[in-house]
Amino acid sequence: MSTQFDVLYANGHYMHCGEPMGIAGADMRTIHGSYVSDRLPEALGVYLATSVLRCACGFQMEIPDQHDPVAE
Repeated sequence: MSTQFDVLYANGHYMHCGEPMGIAGADMRTIHGSYVSDRLPEALGVYLATSVLRCACGFQMEIPDQHDPVAE
C-alpha cells in the first residue's frame, strides 16, 4: 500500500505532511526559445526567480518567488 501526500496552500503557507513548509533556498530559472523572424531577435529568454520550499520529511518543491523587486 502506498501513501500519497498532497500539498495544500492555506493561510499564506504551503503545507505538506500537516506542517508548513520552510524556505530552503532560491534560484533563477531561464526559459529560452528560438525562431526565425525578420522583426524579432533569433532567441528570447525569460527569467523567473524561484523559491525552494522543503518539508521536514524531505519533500521539496520550487515555486515562483513572491518577492517583487520592482515595488521596492
